[in-house]
Amino acid sequence: MATCACAGSGSFAAFDRRARAGEALNVVFFGGSLSWGANASDPQRTSYRGLTMAYLQQRYPHASLAFHDAAIGGTGSQLGLFRLERDVLARQPDLVFLDFTVNDGLDGSDLPSLVSYETLLHGLIERHVPVVQAVFGLRQHFGKAYNPDGVPRRRDHLKLAAAYHTAVGDVYPLIQTEIEAGRETFEHLWPFDGTHPDDPGYRLFFEAVRRGFEAAIADNRVCSTPQAPLFGIYGQRTRQRLASGKLPAGWSRAKTYRTSMWFDGLSSRWMDAVAACSEAQPLTVPFEGTLVGLFGETDEHGLGFRVRIDGQPLLCHPHPKEPASEVWPWDTKSLGSGRLFVWRVLASTLPPGRHLLEITPVAATGGQFRIESVCSAGE
Repeated sequence: MATCACAGSGSFAAFDRRARAGEALNVVFFGGSLSWGANASDPQRTSYRGLTMAYLQQRYPHASLAFHDAAIGGTGSQLGLFRLERDVLARQPDLVFLDFTVNDGLDGSDLPSLVSYETLLHGLIERHVPVVQAVFGLRQHFGKAYNPDGVPRRRDHLKLAAAYHTAVGDVYPLIQTEIEAGRETFEHLWPFDGTHPDDPGYRLFFEAVRRGFEAAIADNRVCSTPQAPLFGIYGQRTRQRLASGKLPAGWSRAKTYRTSMWFDGLSSRWMDAVAACSEAQPLTVPFEGTLVGLFGETDEHGLGFRVRIDGQPLLCHPHPKEPASEVWPWDTKSLGSGRLFVWRVLASTLPPGRHLLEITPVAATGGQFRIESVCSAGE
């Protein structure tokens, strides 16, 4: 596991003093598409992330601030477990904005996702990095349907914020107040879809985060880990990069794709070389833990695959109303034609201990199965 050479103490007031003194500091935005800025007119400037960067530069004109984008749309804290070292800690962060509340499923309360999110908090704060939790919402949760305490993921993430003494940028009360006062409308904030706002919505997202950050400075808040986790910690996390080892017959090392359907989906930003196969040749990988997933890339010709864990077939359940399938999909056909990263959680409630994973592509003319790593975690 990578170490972080951070000079901080987990204190927001200390970060504020260091920035005002003109130090060189690293700020990381770790999250999904709402951190990247999907639907913003200019994600680098008009998203919550862009507005936060401009605000910090204005607040700390003498500091040398380096901003790092670690946001991948459509991903949550389970993939974040295996990106923490490469995409966040390697930047030696002095401040992290964490956004996975929406992508972990606002109306969900499954334990593996909560353990994953708490593991990220714990991993940052034990390295004395102050964290701002960005608690975002969807259009459907405001207006007449407003019941923020009835949104399970928000409620649980706020519990974690209290336990770890993080800053919190909670958009719920701010957006609801603006709508009730008639100063904002749903159509103005979310004209494209109910998840990703336009620039006015991102400005409110930023405002909530700014208030949370400044409140943490004002009350001299210091992030710290509790004596015992609230939901659990994945103490063992492993990302086995397959292309760096010996590959079986039919498999070869390949460079990642350098084009993608959208910018934050560019797989070469998030992974190293991949192991590629166009035949029905099995790949066997031992792993340890209760959670296992695959991280790789694909296009519209990507091959599906079959899975066995400890010799037993593992079926895919693509949708609740559809029958289970022995073939796991690994392509972009539902999105159109183009290249993207792929993340698949195969299982999250395995018995603790060592397991054997077998992956076999389903061969088809012209297609490839491309995988960067097998990712596993256990408590």
